[in-house]
Amino acid sequence: MKATTVFAAMMAAASLGAAQIDEVIVRQQWPWSTDVKVEYKISGVTTPVNVGVKVYDGNEELVSENLSKSLTGDIYGISKDGVGTIVIDPVKAFGTARKVLANFKVELSVSDSAENIHEALYRIYDLETGAHEDITRAQLLNGEFGSVETDFAKVGSDFSTTLDDVIVWTGVTNKAEYATTKLVMRKVNAKNKTFTMGSPEGEVGRYDKDGAGMTSGRETQHDVTLTKDFWIGVFEVTQKQYSMIMNTWPSKFSLAECRDMRPVDTISYDDIRGAMGGSGGTWPTNSSHEVGSGFLDSLRKKIGGGDKLDLPTEAQWEFACRAGTTGALNNGKTVEYDTSTYTCPALREVGRFKFNGGYFNEGNTYPDSAVFHLLGLTNGTAHVGTYLPNAYGLYDMHGNVWEWCLDWYGAYPSEAVVDPAGPERKDAWLSNPAENKYNARIVRGGGITSKASDCRAAMRNHDTWSQRSWLWGFRLCLTIE
Repeated sequence: MKATTVFAAMMAAASLGAAQIDEVIVRQQWPWSTDVKVEYKISGVTTPVNVGVKVYDGNEELVSENLSKSLTGDIYGISKDGVGTIVIDPVKAFGTARKVLANFKVELSVSDSAENIHEALYRIYDLETGAHEDITRAQLLNGEFGSVETDFAKVGSDFSTTLDDVIVWTGVTNKAEYATTKLVMRKVNAKNKTFTMGSPEGEVGRYDKDGAGMTSGRETQHDVTLTKDFWIGVFEVTQKQYSMIMNTWPSKFSLAECRDMRPVDTISYDDIRGAMGGSGGTWPTNSSHEVGSGFLDSLRKKIGGGDKLDLPTEAQWEFACRAGTTGALNNGKTVEYDTSTYTCPALREVGRFKFNGGYFNEGNTYPDSAVFHLLGLTNGTAHVGTYLPNAYGLYDMHGNVWEWCLDWYGAYPSEAVVDPAGPERKDAWLSNPAENKYNARIVRGGGITSKASDCRAAMRNHDTWSQRSWLWGFRLCLTIE
């Protein structure tokens, strides 16, 4: 479609303390693009500043809620004098390439950047070279890595969170490499934060006791304070990522055409941290994140800056999953479904579970092990990132595969705790072979055979550490010491 938009340049001056913009040049990029290129000169920068943009048709300001999303370039966190460039996409801003603007002008202003503008929010590990790079808030807001969303209510319809600082890198799903040859992690600012772990009485699907004769306290609500920030995987570890480290393809959902970006399954706690008899099985008495021979040991040797990469604790997992929400699901919604069909629209938005493709025929047929390797993406596990993220930008925290956590399985306390690492083995439920065959570690999040209520943020499940189930997978965590 040929653009007929007409542009004119406006010289603008803007200043904030010592920082000043004294030249602005505007050029349309037609005929190769409808984009508008704005160059400016800034001087007197002593602390990071942002550049504000207003656009006009003559003296009439053109107001659009999409204007900020149409801007890329040198906008946030400008830290030194020089020439900056901003690109305006008028189609994204105003919704058409045919609007005639006879006297298009641009006005720039200067404001102080937020103190955390250069904070690293995402980390990308290259699984081929072993190198890693951090992505800052400024880089994300400047559009260097694709689309971002700062309003969680716009990530999905009626999504809500109590977080007052949302920045979700939605563009992470647009490149397959971020789920195959690279590992992307998100920084979670948890230091000195307190949240309520567990579920309230009356939440749909809530478990109180673990079974006949067992102690109550499975989902008892209690306050948890975390004293350290941590990085956590944006996606569940995928089959391709696992193969690059271990040179094996253990998963049941192994159809070659679509396996790379599916979460790895059929993985035991042992496979990740090392055999139970070694250091990998001694958490929490060995809390220094030592591991034995397994995936984590091989991964740590392969990449730089990840010498303490591990599974999350159960508390870290739930804090990250909730992302400022307090209800059943991390989109701020509750679990509600028709008891005849068990469909749950709120969960369908954020995860793969039994009744939206996990089972055959909308939940009516259990997958036959003979056909696991034949299943496409309509049934079984989904590609990571298929559904919508939470307010931290984390995908598939509900459904797809259950995710191993570090902790032994045991009752929650009723009192407030700090940095819980779970019970010691001698205090865990189901840990005495004379009483039960399981020595159980925690898995979280629900999976493809789960009904909606079993994918809740507070839902706890468990299995013996050596069990390789096609329902079990994991995501990675790195505590910032």
